Amino acid sequence: MSRRTRLLLKAARCYSEAQAHTEAARCYDLLGWQWSAADAYQRAGDLEHAARTYRQAGHPEQAARCYRLLGRPELAARCWQERGRRLEAAWELLLAGEITPARQLLAGADAIGKGPQQLRLELARALADRLDGGPAGPLLDLFPHIEARLPSLAARTERRLILDWAVEAADRVERFDWGARLFRAAYDAPGGADVLNRWRDWATDRLGSAAWLPSEPADGSDAGRAEGQAASRVDATAGEPHASTGTGPTGRPAPTTRPPLGPPAGTGAGRAEGP
Repeated sequence: MSRRTRLLLKAARCYSEAQAHTEAARCYDLLGWQWSAADAYQRAGDLEHAARTYRQAGHPEQAARCYRLLGRPELAARCWQERGRRLEAAWELLLAGEITPARQLLAGADAIGKGPQQLRLELARALADRLDGGPAGPLLDLFPHIEARLPSLAARTERRLILDWAVEAADRVERFDWGARLFRAAYDAPGGADVLNRWRDWATDRLGSAAWLPSEPADGSDAGRAEGQAASRVDATAGEPHASTGTGPTGRPAPTTRPPLGPPAGTGAGRAEGP
């Protein structure tokens, strides 16, 4: 490690400890540590710089999330398209209510195989139809299939994506009972305890309480999973009155201005910067 690198790294750490995250980000920029710089820009609340830096570093998911928070779905979609991820680009547009361009991307997303991505494609098309005034039935019919599939998905990334998309779709039609059931299915999967904090946040936001959730991560035993069985019963208060339509009290899909259900900001699994 050169003297310059040591000094810049020390300065970045000092700035971070002093909560001067923008200055820390500039130090990381000078080091060429784009991921660390993007993280620091995000902590500073500079989402524009964070999004650009994540994008340059080749991390479309984090870049898209920043652009989504900035209200720039077209840029969020472009981050995915640059990586050849048409399905994810379409989803960004769909959540922003840009149904026509989303459909155009979905129309060209057929060649994605028959695995979990196919299930996400079907989910995106069903949600597009529902948000465009179509019936809720095709979308609601997918939820049992996703619930059954979640525990068997070995790849955590794909399991997280399907969970996030399916819960978001259930939220858009105010079927919070299905949101709870989907979280439960993901939690019951091997290694599924990592969804517990997100499940709690979701339950507090959508249902007003997370008291009925498991208090500890799943341990694989019946005792460790005894709590939280109420997840399958929240339909009594979280959407059952509209079970036949999948809509809210107004008879229309729920508003689209909802916070993203993606991974917690700032997670850096898999990065390898620095000496």
